[in-house]
Amino acid sequence: MRAARLHGPGDLRIETISDPAPGPGEVVLRIAAALSCATDVKSVARGHPSIASYPSPLGHEFAGVVEAVGPGVEQAHPGEAAFCADSAPCGDCFQCRRGRESLCEDLLYLLGGFGERLLVPERVVSTNLHPLPSGLDLRLAPLAEPLACAVHALDVVDVRPDDAVAVLGGGSLGLMLCSLAAAAGARPIVLDPHDQRLARAPAFGAAETIAAERGPADVAALRALTGGRGAPVVFEAVGSPDAWELAVAMACPGGTVNLFGGCARDTTFAVPTARVHYDEVTLLGTYHHAPRYLARALEVLHERRWPWEELCGPVIGLDELPDALAGRLGSHPKFTVVP
Repeated sequence: MRAARLHGPGDLRIETISDPAPGPGEVVLRIAAALSCATDVKSVARGHPSIASYPSPLGHEFAGVVEAVGPGVEQAHPGEAAFCADSAPCGDCFQCRRGRESLCEDLLYLLGGFGERLLVPERVVSTNLHPLPSGLDLRLAPLAEPLACAVHALDVVDVRPDDAVAVLGGGSLGLMLCSLAAAAGARPIVLDPHDQRLARAPAFGAAETIAAERGPADVAALRALTGGRGAPVVFEAVGSPDAWELAVAMACPGGTVNLFGGCARDTTFAVPTARVHYDEVTLLGTYHHAPRYLARALEVLHERRWPWEELCGPVIGLDELPDALAGRLGSHPKFTVVP
């Protein structure tokens, strides 16, 4: 079989490797489609915590058809369409017992969606291999992985009907957050400097858009749309310390800021103490997902309320993947990879 293998930063190769065979509790998934994203771009350029060693498989948003099952597997059958998560919590550690599976102390990551087949380990099979809802397109199903991260973000924030919800960043995840907030009855306001993203935002539930300048003018523009007070809920979906600081400034007193976009681990940002103490602004973050969020994400995709296919990007083959992730096929990181 052919698969993408990362041999080190900047060294992504499409190679022929041995076909997998399932052992007890395991499943072989024939990949139908996998999506690329900014995490893949960063993984190739500089590595990622989910990469334990090189050479490493790559691809964490994928779906396919069960091709073979090992002894003891009862929840999956050959020929079934399935979405497979890129991780599985242990279920036993301190964080899992508290219902914080995204912080599992023994979180098992699974990479390898950029290939023809993938061996799914027993823990993933038992906790995070999801049958597709009837009629859900296999090429759309991989979106459940990033969408589950957005479902997680909404789950921990009190979004109320008619609330103004500011979303910094109109990329794929920003639009997912926008759609989920709109579905909850809120009034999303999307801020982004790119005209193309702003033009797409209303189709994903945005009530207002702001052409962002990535500075104090953005805060002023948001306050002008919210009676001068700021937003009760702010989602930062850019992933930079400067954007985190802007997000904190955009919240109204008593508001909540979800610092959703991931920044490099060694970066810091500044928070005015008055915002937290006197204004009682709550700051939180959400990382990754849990099995229940993935199940809900598949339901949301199946509802087809929003034009999710617009977020899947152009279709490419495995051989085009290295160029795509290096930016040689365009600046947008989202592609649908079909082996």
